[in-house]
Amino acid sequence: MCLCTGRSLAETRSVLDRLDLDLDAAVLVFGAIVWDLREHRTLLRSHLPTGTAARLVRFFTERRDSILLLFDVSEGGVDYRLVQGDGDVEAYEGWIRRSPAVTERIEAWTPEIGQPIRIGVIQEPCCIAETMQALGREFSAEEVKYNAIYAPNYGFHVVECFAPQVSKWHGIGHLLRLWGITPAEVVAVGDDINDVEMIAGAGLGVAMGNAIDAVRAVAKWRVPTNDECGVAVLVDALLSGKAPSDRE
Repeated sequence: MCLCTGRSLAETRSVLDRLDLDLDAAVLVFGAIVWDLREHRTLLRSHLPTGTAARLVRFFTERRDSILLLFDVSEGGVDYRLVQGDGDVEAYEGWIRRSPAVTERIEAWTPEIGQPIRIGVIQEPCCIAETMQALGREFSAEEVKYNAIYAPNYGFHVVECFAPQVSKWHGIGHLLRLWGITPAEVVAVGDDINDVEMIAGAGLGVAMGNAIDAVRAVAKWRVPTNDECGVAVLVDALLSGKAPSDRE
């Protein structure tokens, strides 16, 4: 079993502790980092190319956004670096207070500081569509992967940018090659936009009852919502060999 999440390692540790599962690895930051939970080391990191990172920083700076750059903490000792702009200062400050991640404030990013794994901005829902369109005009799909996602643990929306190959399925694929497992042997369950490639690529892709339409469209099964213990329903179904009653 492997936990796959859009969160960093620092933001995931409390979840791993509460789950208390015998896990070998975790796919973190939307698949940009794969972490060995037994040996406490990075197995895979997918940096944004330096030139692309510089263009993204310039893009958001010109829009006067505050910018959160995420790093592999095992490389540079911090999880995030914040370049303060005119963005929602209260939202960023609230995130810094509540997050277990280590955040360093910097005046500007330069390549000498380190290569970011993810570049993101906090956005009001009304601004996200325009930001995504602007990103699409400035960057091709071969240069940048970008998502807009709601972070329920912090109560805000984020536009986040990655190297083009990054996805949870990309991170899982690295583990499959290490462990000698085929995609057909994988069961994956999720509910949001950053789960789509994973659900589509797995031998059995499962959508939670609260999943967005894009996840439902590529899933083979559906299970109840998070609040209705949908993952437990899935595990019971797999162990019993009987599909959930709402299988598509």
